[in-house]
Amino acid sequence: MPTSIAQSIYSIEQAEGNAENEVAQIEKHIRSIDTLIAQKAQAYTAQQKIADKYYYGHDFFSHPTSQFISDAISGSKTNYPPDKNYKEWYASLEAAYAAKYSNLEIDYLNALKQNLQQQANQARADAEAKRITDEAAAMAARIAAETAEQARLAAEEEAQRVAAEAAADAARVAARVAAEAAAIKAARTFRLPAAGATQLSTAAGSIVITTGSGITLEAAIQAAKVALGTVVGAATAVGIGALTYSESLGNGELPTTMLDLPAKDLAPNLPADLLNVAAVGGTVDVPYRIYGDQSKYSVLVTQATGGLTSAVPVMALVLDPVANAYTFTTTDTPPITLTFPIAVPGDSSTATPAQPTETPVYAGITLSPVEIKVESFPIAGQLNIRDGIYVYPADSGLPPIYAVFSSPYEGATTKGEHSGRMYNPDEAGGPTQDLDWTTASVSEEGIDLVKLHTRRFAPSDANKIMIDRLEKILSGQITITDVDKRFYTHEIRELERYRALGVADGVEGKVWNNAHAATLEDYKLRDADDLFYTPEAIAAEIKQVYGE
Repeated sequence: MPTSIAQSIYSIEQAEGNAENEVAQIEKHIRSIDTLIAQKAQAYTAQQKIADKYYYGHDFFSHPTSQFISDAISGSKTNYPPDKNYKEWYASLEAAYAAKYSNLEIDYLNALKQNLQQQANQARADAEAKRITDEAAAMAARIAAETAEQARLAAEEEAQRVAAEAAADAARVAARVAAEAAAIKAARTFRLPAAGATQLSTAAGSIVITTGSGITLEAAIQAAKVALGTVVGAATAVGIGALTYSESLGNGELPTTMLDLPAKDLAPNLPADLLNVAAVGGTVDVPYRIYGDQSKYSVLVTQATGGLTSAVPVMALVLDPVANAYTFTTTDTPPITLTFPIAVPGDSSTATPAQPTETPVYAGITLSPVEIKVESFPIAGQLNIRDGIYVYPADSGLPPIYAVFSSPYEGATTKGEHSGRMYNPDEAGGPTQDLDWTTASVSEEGIDLVKLHTRRFAPSDANKIMIDRLEKILSGQITITDVDKRFYTHEIRELERYRALGVADGVEGKVWNNAHAATLEDYKLRDADDLFYTPEAIAAEIKQVYGE
């Protein structure tokens, strides 16, 4: 490009300012060229007019120079002197060449404009392609961002769902554990009168003591003491009450009972510092103790040597202001809790409670005082009597209580290593085996065996719930749990032990405790309802047996 043209274009462009992009820059360049073309065209017209003037409007270059010389010599062209004529001719000559050059510049500028228009078109196409590419990339980025956001929201929602399910599961587990703990505690909590009358109880409530024999239990105890006082140096006992059981007790299990009475009725000469004795975990010597088994309660005479020990542990009761009761919890697993509810006067928040509340009555067992008769009791020294003297706080004004738990199964000689349950392994249907309940799977034949075995006992709502679960597991409606596996394997193994003992199917027999405890030992399990029954089953059993 000629320097003069480039400079002219640059000067024109400066008036417009900077372009935003390549296309705008090219278009500005084209507009500058158009402006310059217009200027050149205007100059061309003016120059062409001057160029054509000498020959009276004819094209200057259509007349050869020789014609000018001839005309100038002859003077035929003008009347001017030769020098002036020459000057006019030369002016037309210059203008003709200037017009010719301007025309060439215009041609050059048009060619340049055409080239720039092609560049502009290409730049527009490139810009449009870039716009489309950028829009596509932006759309892809937006879609990717939306997809990522949707994935994030979905992940967040899933995390919230998982967290909510985990929280719900944790709440259900906590509720189940709490329900099981509450059920176990309720089944092993004895609510007893604070002081006064002799009372036989289970965790479900007090047991009715009949009066058909014409003698009260208190009188029977005192008569037994008198009778035993006539026997010297022998292991003897006097029965004071016979136990009878209702057929409503299901699954062969007999509830533990507890007999409590004022300690002075059994040992009138107790020391005054019983609270100090309890504080150090000590014992006191008593002349008589009471023993309860499956069939009756008896008063036994203690002996200094060779017989039933006279040492009885002393325990301190504490006031639980929340429960409004005096309580004591044993170290058993699971523990047994004794609670002596007390009614507080309605108009006082500080007075020591003094009025006993009513306890519910349990109709599953009845105690009948029996005729006093001294009997030989040669195994007295081997007995593991679970008795004790319970002492109230000093400011309660209440006298100590003697209480003893029964051993509901006769002939039990051994405490299970795993179950913690007393039983006779020689009458349990064979030696202990090393069995594994964790690999159990439910089958229709197995469920039939469970039904067959449990039918020998009184109807049990707990068993019904567990068997229903087994059937749902078999049909795929629910997933088997450890509780289901333990219940399933325990009932089948217990049936095997019954058959080994020669007890016919459908017959309850008197062997349940031994077979049950031995089966617990087979599977190395402790004796706890929550291992074999769901919270719903435990609640149903409590409602069925205890009516609450």
